[in-house]
Amino acid sequence: ELETRDGSGAVPAERTRVESVELVLPPHANHQGNTFGGQIMAWMENVATIAASRLCHAHPTLRAIEMFHFRGPSQVGDRLVLKAIVNNAFKNSMEVGVSAEAYGQEMSVSRRHINSAFMTFVVLDQEGHPRTLPMVAPEPGDGERRYREASARKKIRLDRKYVVSCKQTEVPLSVPWDQSNKVYLSYNNVSALKMLVAKANWALAREKEKVRMYTLEEDKFLSFRIEMSVCIPASRAFSLLSNLRRRHEWDSHYVSAELVQKVDDDDMIYHVVSQKLRNENKAQDFVILASRRKPCSKGDPYVVAFRSVTLPTHPARAEFTRGETLCSGFCIWPESEEMSKVAYYNQAMPGYLTYVTTNVAGLSSDICSTFEACEKFLLKNKEDLISRLQDF
Repeated sequence: ELETRDGSGAVPAERTRVESVELVLPPHANHQGNTFGGQIMAWMENVATIAASRLCHAHPTLRAIEMFHFRGPSQVGDRLVLKAIVNNAFKNSMEVGVSAEAYGQEMSVSRRHINSAFMTFVVLDQEGHPRTLPMVAPEPGDGERRYREASARKKIRLDRKYVVSCKQTEVPLSVPWDQSNKVYLSYNNVSALKMLVAKANWALAREKEKVRMYTLEEDKFLSFRIEMSVCIPASRAFSLLSNLRRRHEWDSHYVSAELVQKVDDDDMIYHVVSQKLRNENKAQDFVILASRRKPCSKGDPYVVAFRSVTLPTHPARAEFTRGETLCSGFCIWPESEEMSKVAYYNQAMPGYLTYVTTNVAGLSSDICSTFEACEKFLLKNKEDLISRLQDF
């Protein structure tokens, strides 16, 4: 039996489960009869608060809501089934998973999953400081999965909070790599790229024949997206572009890429050497985690994500200028059996922005030329049997 931090038995997660049913009435909906999103959020917060209080036996305070997704509408007359359970409890906070399902009439067997979210609660003492919380014993199966995923989200929140709260010039963007955090870093690597892909304010900066270049300005970052359609199966492009050891064949900025560590079949760590920067007398080098993922469902892209990590075996060396990449990579969407849309994303670092703002024309020309070389590489190698069989 798991023990809490004060030595008593852990609280079974099942004891925190809450289920409530709400009837959508006209005051809860807009002029089209669809339920207000704020009303659904309020109902979800209610059941989440009750679930949290069943763990701590006190009044919890909501601190954050994450991944609140509207998956579909509900209308006046619908019944909403709201479910909540504590996924995991940490020293001073807990995560509650909440979902909302809708159905039209009583005894209906068909329910629509319309909303879900993760809510973080704390319990404050009289001085306003967070209290220590009991531990949670997850249910077997899905409960254990939710327990592990809540831990991963907690680590991501801490990492994001640390980076944002410090000055960019004072915080190394590379994160230490070790066996204890490999699952978290790999997950975060892919998630960061997917979040960049999902941003909505991309502006077309240049279009040259088949190559389109977009930019996205936000805070201290300037991100690039370069895309084109290529006559190659998506799985084939995925295999070729995920192998950094072949990147020098089409990207003139790369000199070499050495495979340092094979974490698993989908995650590799490379030591990359690139060309000298302008006004620099030394070449750059990077230690890069490459994480690749095949589509989970129809419509999802093939993903190859890159970010910098630090390894004790590969410290910064005097003959190189150590570079860092926060978020970059490829997304590849199948357009047909023989056609794919290939897009490359890169979140430019603050020190790079001065060069970008004074050299936009030259930079875009260079990027487009590199991507045209990438297309030639893909077409040249799409029938290569050896490369077809080699994953990395």
